[in-house]
Amino acid sequence: MKNKFLLTLMFVLIPIFLIAKLNVYFDCNRFPAANGNTTFEITYKIFDSDIDFTAQDNILMAQLHVNFNIYNAQGQELYNKDFIRQIRVDLDKTSIYHDEFFIDKMKATVTPGLYKFSIDIQDRVNEESITWEKTLNTLNHTHMNLSDIEISSFHQSDSTAEFQDFKRNNVLFLVNPNHLFDLVNDKGFTYYFEVFQSVSTLENPLEGKWVFTVQDRDQNSIYNEEKEFSSTYTIKPFWKWVSVSEWKNGAYSISLNLYSKDNPDDPIASRDDLIFIQENQQDISQAEIDKEYRYAKYFLTNYEESLYENLDDEGRVEFLKRFWEQNDPNPKTEQNEYKEEIIRRVNYANRNFSHYGDGWKSDRGRIYIRQGKPEEVIDKSYEYDAKPYIIWKYYIGGKRIYVFVDFTKLGNYKLVYVDNDDFEFSVPDWEDYLGPYFDKSELQ
Repeated sequence: MKNKFLLTLMFVLIPIFLIAKLNVYFDCNRFPAANGNTTFEITYKIFDSDIDFTAQDNILMAQLHVNFNIYNAQGQELYNKDFIRQIRVDLDKTSIYHDEFFIDKMKATVTPGLYKFSIDIQDRVNEESITWEKTLNTLNHTHMNLSDIEISSFHQSDSTAEFQDFKRNNVLFLVNPNHLFDLVNDKGFTYYFEVFQSVSTLENPLEGKWVFTVQDRDQNSIYNEEKEFSSTYTIKPFWKWVSVSEWKNGAYSISLNLYSKDNPDDPIASRDDLIFIQENQQDISQAEIDKEYRYAKYFLTNYEESLYENLDDEGRVEFLKRFWEQNDPNPKTEQNEYKEEIIRRVNYANRNFSHYGDGWKSDRGRIYIRQGKPEEVIDKSYEYDAKPYIIWKYYIGGKRIYVFVDFTKLGNYKLVYVDNDDFEFSVPDWEDYLGPYFDKSELQ
């Protein structure tokens, strides 16, 4: 599928983030185009764990509704594109973890001027959304100049027809909008930029020197690269992979300076950026901790729940990690089939039982997450002389029966009767809610 990557990259909290219900990470870079124009390349990335999927057999499907707008300096809309990005995960081939994500890139080439870019993205399943906006000038073509610096997780040769928006001359650059790298999984990063001028010939070549420097928070230079160049092309690209395996965690400043041959002391163009190194792979957001707990909650004992509540965030992350590891049916593989099944059940509960709150918190959601899909369902939603009720029956691993009653007749079903489940309780006088003609044989 176009622009879909499922790669091993540990989820970490980006130090500079957008506050929104839907976690999406954006990056925008400017590159020179023909006739003095500028191409804006906007990359966005969303982790699979931050969106909801619908399940069909062993395929998970998610949809992002994307609305892309460009405005001029006066606020007039110049361009609008409204589209759907479909995300498909085949659980026979991969799995849903924090390290898997969907990434996409949008390009827009514009004439010189000031522009505002706006992107709205909505998860069509849970309807969570985010809006990203940025106002930028185009690049200056009146003298030799620099593009922005694009930061990627890696680059590699790739002559296939896939991922064209991420390729330059058959080299694939996996842009990292976070600019954040985990030392456990990321050994380095790739920087890419372009030097350009409006006209370049043998008599007037694109010629000079650039210096790329990385400094730590104490302004100590930990990486330096410089290169002299001469080209008859109007645009000259440069890129290189930089190892970070020996770097400490924290923020690092990047500076790129361009010098002309005639004046090697004063830069004629400069670009600055930041990257972040995160050594602690457990540093995740409170929302992610809560989401992990949502998956595990109904499988914990009272003692385990009490223990979890008394832990700090770091302890809770470690607790949940151990919980999934202990329940992994096949630890030799990267997949944890147990966790994947629970995630599917939670997503199903949220889609089907969210009438008066989160579906996973409802009585039916709780039972579905714990027990899975019932083997038999008796649906009496339209009983004339009784409140609507539904009976779920399970047979594998011992017969278990659950009766849910809709007291409001608006779809808000409550558990009133349970048989052969020590974790649930029946409501006293539960039969009174089912009417005088309730047939007890339905519980057989």
